[in-house]
Order: sequence, then structure tokens, then C-alpha cells
Amino acid sequence: MSPNGERAPLLTPQPAQTYGSEPISLSEAPLEHSKEQRHHNLAGLSAWRFYAACVSVWSATFLSAFDSTVVATLLGDISSSFNAFHLASWLGTAYLLSLACFTPVYGRLADALGRRDAQLIALVFFTIGTVGCAAAPTMMTLILSRGIAGIGGAGLTSVGSILLSDLVDLRHRGLYQGLANMVYALGASLGGPVGGWAADQFGWRVAFSAQVPLLFGSMLAIWCFVPGDLGGRVRDSDDVHHTLTWKQKLARIDYAGSAALGVAVTALLLSMSLKTSGLGDVEYNWSDPLIWGLLLVFVAFTGIFLVIEAHWAAEPVLPLSMFKRATPTAVAVANLVMAMCIFSLLYNVPLYFIAVKLRSATIAGVHLLPYSAFIGAGSLAVGFIMRATGRYYPAMVASGIIVVFSCAMMLTWSENTPEWLTWVAPSPAGFGYAGVLTTTLVALMADVAKEGTGEIAVGTTMTYMARTIGQVLGVSFSSAILQSTLQSDLRARINDPDLVQLIRRNTEAVRTLPADVREIAVSAYSNGLKRIWVFNLVLAVITVIALSGATNELMPESKRLDDDEAQC
Repeated sequence: MSPNGERAPLLTPQPAQTYGSEPISLSEAPLEHSKEQRHHNLAGLSAWRFYAACVSVWSATFLSAFDSTVVATLLGDISSSFNAFHLASWLGTAYLLSLACFTPVYGRLADALGRRDAQLIALVFFTIGTVGCAAAPTMMTLILSRGIAGIGGAGLTSVGSILLSDLVDLRHRGLYQGLANMVYALGASLGGPVGGWAADQFGWRVAFSAQVPLLFGSMLAIWCFVPGDLGGRVRDSDDVHHTLTWKQKLARIDYAGSAALGVAVTALLLSMSLKTSGLGDVEYNWSDPLIWGLLLVFVAFTGIFLVIEAHWAAEPVLPLSMFKRATPTAVAVANLVMAMCIFSLLYNVPLYFIAVKLRSATIAGVHLLPYSAFIGAGSLAVGFIMRATGRYYPAMVASGIIVVFSCAMMLTWSENTPEWLTWVAPSPAGFGYAGVLTTTLVALMADVAKEGTGEIAVGTTMTYMARTIGQVLGVSFSSAILQSTLQSDLRARINDPDLVQLIRRNTEAVRTLPADVREIAVSAYSNGLKRIWVFNLVLAVITVIALSGATNELMPESKRLDDDEAQC
């Protein structure tokens, strides 16, 4: 809670804060342009150029989301063509590892090279990775290509959010972030069916190669319509902006800190992935030297990273001073824990229908459609609320509470749960999750602008890194909970080790088991999922506690819009 209470202004009027690449007055800038430009005057663009810039940025966001579900849909086809199903999970793991490691780098890259150039670099890496996937001769080459695509994917959404912060004033930031979330949800929802259709008609490689012209189109649009002077400039002691040479720009990047952070994150996520999925037919326990060795590497390089950021880095890739303030700390924790909760939910809701309700994979997927629809609704609703009220805190905490309510309803799920409850229970989580993502980003932007620290880019990438790590940890921990429960429950009632292994690894086989064995398997899965629902509820409650630690402030009066202005 802010020491000034709820009546304290969100953005203290200051004569020349750096917001984006140019000094502006945050309290006066929204009133300087005509009505049609008031909501995007931070870059001084005309209305058509502003919308063209937004669409260009969102095109990259759409393609990133589209690709993620294309790969998930084609895992079976891809692994079968290489006769390497035991390596299928590493297509997702390689991408997520790159995503988590390189996301924080793009914050400083956006500051050093400028927002547009950083976004173009991300698109180049993503395109190279996609081309590699389309032409991969082996499964290992394909996995490597997904890792390269992840380097680019780390910047597509994070730099896009940074660009929006430079283009859109804080009052409308939530609304436009909501629109960006809807674009992402649209891409994710289309990727599966369109990619599956392309694979059925022309082969799975076409699902990758067809994306390449669209990626080049996105590059061209960003080059043409996104201003090239956003970011990439620094002030001297006389408060004058200077454009740096490429050599000077690259020298500003915190290479040592980025490398230490990358090793630490890779070690953590790799240990979790190996413990959860294993490698081929090899399973690992927590006591395995490889697992605890990777965890020791994580601890050691985390310490090295903290020393570099605190004492050596001139421009830290993740400034530790940011975490001395309540709001950035609350945002980082909330994004990490909420992502753990939601991805644990997303990966295990279909499993409930397949292994407990004994439904098909298609029916399991259909039950997530209301969740996806609520993501779009939540993003827009929260954006409108923040624009109308000038407050982010109530919508932020309320969004977290909605997720708690959804997780609590799922605790009632069992073998005999009525059909209507299986549709209703997970849906509000989509609304709440979208609300948390949108409001926490606005809260962070507000804190950065108020402090005048110029941490918009690194703060944004920090939230995306927290989400990515949370995604992997949520899936890993929930899978560990489920597998531990299955192993103990099944071994207590089934004496055949091979049958126990079959039930643990092949959920589709549960429906084909003899009635008495099937009942044992269903009960074991139901028990394991019940523990996961408890785990999710605890994570959701922790998220609300973290969110409540952010500052609770109002937008300044000078940023309030009358009804006529709000129509723009």
C-alpha cells in the first residue's frame, strides 16, 4: 500500500520524464493533440500510422501464438515421421528453454538498438528457426531449430509490449494490451486446426514453410510503420539525447549478466524437464546426480548473476534496485506463480476427461474453448475498467480472486462430477488470468514512469521471463505430483510392474483395460488430479497475496477523460 493511500496520484507530474525514447510530460502530453490522437500521442503519430504500427506489432504476436499450437498439434505426426516419439516432448522443451533464457536480454536490446530493430532481430531468429523446422532432416535438427525459433520468440511478444508502452499513453495501455492478448488468443486458437489441416493435406512440413511468407510480411510491415527512433538513445549529463553507433549500442548490453542468468535458468528448467519427462525411456529421480547437479549449477550461477548485477554491470540486464520497490516485486511473483497455476490447469484439465471421464482427446480439447473465450473477454473488460476508472489495483486483485474461485470449483471434480460443472469450473480462470496479465503490466509501467528510472523495457521482459519460467515449473511440478500419486496408488493395488508402467505412460490405454483394472486406474488418476487441483488453489491464493502487495494508486486528475474524449 502506498504511504499516501488511495488518493495518491499514479503518475506524479514531472516536467520531462523519459517515456520511450523522447522526454515528455506525462501529465500534459495526453492533452496536446487532437481528439483522434490523444490516445496514441506518446510517439506523435497520425491516426492511420498509429493503427498501422499496432497491427504490425500484433502480426508478430499472432504468428508467435499460431506457431506454438501448430507444434503442439503436430507432435505425433512429426515424431512418427522420424520414428522418435520418445523425443517429442523436447520440441516444446527446447523452445521454452530458449524463450526463458533470452527474454530478459531483449529488454536491454530494445534499449540499446531501439524497439523496432530489436523486434526485427527477433523475427529474423524466429524465421530462421521456422525454416529449419520445415527442412529438418532429423529429429535432433528439428529440436535445434525449435531452440533457434525460441530465441526469436522471446522477443516477439515482449518487445511488442515494450513498443505498445512507447506508443500508447498509460491510461489506455490496459485496453491495448487487452487487444494484444486477444490477438494472441486468436493465433493460438487457429494454430491447432489450421496446422492440423495443412499437415493432413500436404504434410507437416508445410505447416512450417507456409509461415515463412507471413513472417517476411510482418518484418516488412514493422519496418515500414513502426517508428525507428523509439529507444536506442541515451541522455548525457546535460539532458540531451544522443544516437549511438552500433558499436556503442552493443557495448551497452550486459553480456556477463545475461550469460549467468541464461545458465541458471537453463539448469533449473532442464532439471525440471528431465525429472518430469525423462529422456527417451530413461526416468530420473530427485536423487539422481544429473538432477541435483543441475540444481547446484542453478544455485551457483544465480549467485554469480546477483553479484554481477549488483557490483559489475553498468546497465544490468535485470536491475536489482527494481525489486526494492513493492510493485515490481509483486508483479514478478504474481506472474511467476499465476503462470504455474494456469499451465498446471491447462495441461491437466484434458487429462481429467481422458483418464477419469474416459472421453476422447477431441472432447477434452473442446472443454477448453470457453476458457479461451474468457481470456479475450477478460482482457478487454479489464482494459475498459482501467480506462474508465483510472485504477488498476481493484481490477488486479479481483482478477486474482476469480482464478481462486475457479480453482476452488475444480476441487469438486471426481469420477461422478456432473457435466455442467466440467464446463463451468475452468472457464473463469481464463478471465482472471487475462486480467492479471493486463493489470500487472500496467501496474509495472505506472511504477516505472512514477520513479523515472527508464526501466520500461527491462521491466516488461522481466514479467515475460517470470511467466515463461512459471509455465515450465507449473507443468513440471504438477506432473511430478501426478506421477508420484499414480506410482504409489497403482503399486498398492496392482502387482504387475509392466501394467503399472503402461497406465502411467499411456492414458489412452486406460479405456481398453479390463473393468476391474480400469476402475483402479481411474481412481488413481482422480486422486492424483485432486492433489493437483489443491496445488493450483494454493498457487492462486499466493498470487492474490502477491498482488495485494502492489501499490494502490489513482491516475492523476489531468489524465481523466470526459465522455466525449473517451469516444476517440
